[in-house]
Amino acid sequence: MKYPKFMVWVNKISATMCGFIVLGTAALAVMESILRQFFNSPTTWSLNISTGIFIWAAFLGSPWAFQELGHVSIDMIRNAIDKRTKGEKRLPRRTISIIGYLTSFMTISVFLYGGYILCERAIRFNTMAPYPFKFPYIISYSAIVVGSVLMLATLAFIILDLIAGGDKYM
Repeated sequence: MKYPKFMVWVNKISATMCGFIVLGTAALAVMESILRQFFNSPTTWSLNISTGIFIWAAFLGSPWAFQELGHVSIDMIRNAIDKRTKGEKRLPRRTISIIGYLTSFMTISVFLYGGYILCERAIRFNTMAPYPFKFPYIISYSAIVVGSVLMLATLAFIILDLIAGGDKYM
């Protein structure tokens, strides 16, 4: 099974949204700096908003990073396997890659579960951020759920691609 084109499209949209969030957060930081430095009139809300939405950038950018091999990997293990097998046998490297992605899959499953619990509590108790500019925590917490689901889907297709014989993610 080849890595599906629709996941490439979904992750590209996710990464683009991540970029806009980072751009918006940077614009808020510049605005805050100008207001504070030149007008001696800082806002009471920009840092809180930036903090609350920046989690979306991290969780929306991660699926794309998995897809494009942008996450950190342990090249030392890969190089040792290649040296030992003299590059002829791809099975050990494929196996190590699958184990690594399965480990990531299990870790992100824990994020998903934790994010779900946080969202459920935020909805049940209508939890608001304790800042002068109050906003519902569900806005931030839902990023964990959405991003984790996208990462799990991406990892599942990467693992299936490796099992089917693909070489891109080794």
